[in-house]
Amino acid sequence: MVFEEKGKAPGAGAPGRDLTEGGHGSGEELYFDTAATTPLLPEVRQALTGAFEVFGNPSSLHRKGIEAEEAVERARAQVQQLLGVRGGRLVFTGSGTEANNLAILGVARRFAGRGRHLVTTMVEHPSVLEPFRRLERDGWQVTFVPPDRDGAVPAGRILEAVRDDTVLVSVMHVNNETGAILPVLHVGEALRARPRTLFHVDGVQAFGKLGSPLRDLRADMYTLSGHKIGAPKGIAALWVRDGLELEPIVYGGGQQYGLRSGTENVPGIVALGAAAAAAQRAFPDSLAHVQALADRLCLGLSGIPGCVVNRPPEASPYIVNVSFPGLRGEVLVHAFEAAGLYVSTGSACSSRRGKVEASHVLRAMGRSQAEITGAIRFSLGRWHTAEMVDRAVAVVAEQTAWVRRMMG
Repeated sequence: MVFEEKGKAPGAGAPGRDLTEGGHGSGEELYFDTAATTPLLPEVRQALTGAFEVFGNPSSLHRKGIEAEEAVERARAQVQQLLGVRGGRLVFTGSGTEANNLAILGVARRFAGRGRHLVTTMVEHPSVLEPFRRLERDGWQVTFVPPDRDGAVPAGRILEAVRDDTVLVSVMHVNNETGAILPVLHVGEALRARPRTLFHVDGVQAFGKLGSPLRDLRADMYTLSGHKIGAPKGIAALWVRDGLELEPIVYGGGQQYGLRSGTENVPGIVALGAAAAAAQRAFPDSLAHVQALADRLCLGLSGIPGCVVNRPPEASPYIVNVSFPGLRGEVLVHAFEAAGLYVSTGSACSSRRGKVEASHVLRAMGRSQAEITGAIRFSLGRWHTAEMVDRAVAVVAEQTAWVRRMMG
């Protein structure tokens, strides 16, 4: 499919406000923070509105309950189709954070008798790092594998950390700050020789963007989230392979295979299914489209004085990280916002009102303090256009120059 510069990517119109019009200098918004969250897709909004009429409890035996259960199962099939699997159990959760906690804590509590060692990387999302740190305080040994300076984490380095008493390896699919694609395929394949070591992948930044992640991936568990692909916040899921028993972290009525008790969020689940279906319709044209936009964005930003593009050798085109050494990222975020451009300094889950924590990812990569302090993350959606990218680059060029002048 050929994309016109002012056109929209396949499978979805521009969500929310018309982002294809206006922008730099016009008062319209240029939203480049999709790794934090996305506006609702039009087809998701429509599905969500209809789902509010399906008000029954999926556990009820009467017709209203059956209608709700059927809606949940349709959405489950849509998500699993995008994942590229037919089997396994898809457990809907309230967030990617909850799904990651269920995977990590559920394995540790269930299989503590196998060993007391765990492996992850230093560049994981806080919702992975914090459960591991909690387990460290409980007496587990955790190996945190460091990245290279370019953000890559070699598969060999991860596998070298695995021991006979390693119960779980957890590696993210795509890094949420740099866009680095981690070697989950290689790691998963190698772990086939260690059936007592389980493998979890945090796929929040990959799901709906890089195709069907589980088609070739040997993983025991895979995390995904809806609000990164045009569904509302508050709905996510953990895929668990058949035969793997986890210890739940939420107890109650035993819904969802006994792994996540509580009445299911039917409207959220339906919306997640609709977002998954939209992503599948758009792929692979959407990936090629965003790749071209990311290349254009990197080229434009690299021409701005003082800009350092932090691009890993293998990266998702949906995330572009740059640094402006000598400037402060949070100052730039507000300067860009004043001109209608929305970006972030890194993970939204690590930011606080009035306080922005230094990136643990860039720190682990060995970047200088100036590069870390001046880091900015751009993240794209398939509705972005080349014209929007060019306007974003123009805003960055003008505003960084203005900030430097203000600094004297």
